[in-house]
Order: sequence, then C-alpha cells, then structure tokens
Amino acid sequence: MNTPLEQTQLTSDNQAPLTPLADFRKSGRAPVEMHHLIFHHKKSLVEHGAICKFGRKWLVSEGHLFRWLREQGANAGRPKRPNEFNAD
Repeated sequence: MNTPLEQTQLTSDNQAPLTPLADFRKSGRAPVEMHHLIFHHKKSLVEHGAICKFGRKWLVSEGHLFRWLREQGANAGRPKRPNEFNAD
C-alpha cells in the first residue's frame, strides 16, 4: 500500500491532487496572495491547470501553480494601466 506522499509522486500531471483554495491559503504554502492572482490572471491560471472551478469553490493544483509562477512570474503582478506605461 502506498503512502500519500508516494501516491502524489506516482500521479501524472493531470492527476495531481486538487486542494480547495481556502485550505491552500491556510496551509501557508501559497507563496503569493491567491485572490489577487486569480482576479488578475484567472484565464491563464485555468488554461495552465493551476486552478479549476468546482461549483462555487476554486481548487488549486499546487504543482501546476508553481510551474505557472516560474513561467509567468515576471508578468504576474497587477497589469499596468495605460497611463503607467509612460511613467517608465
């Protein structure tokens, strides 16, 4: 019989365990403010499999989320407003 850790390691990417957003935030494993991230980047996060909606709840795939952060992290802040582009 496999331990939960071994089961997690054996699962393929699309079989990764999903954690309710509230539980993920409370666990302290979220490296960023998740509600901010979802508000500004929901479409991209869903496309990458980092989050998915189940009824009224958001579920987080931790591995996909960290992969998304590594790939998109430089652009993951609040999108700049048009007048902010000229400030640089």
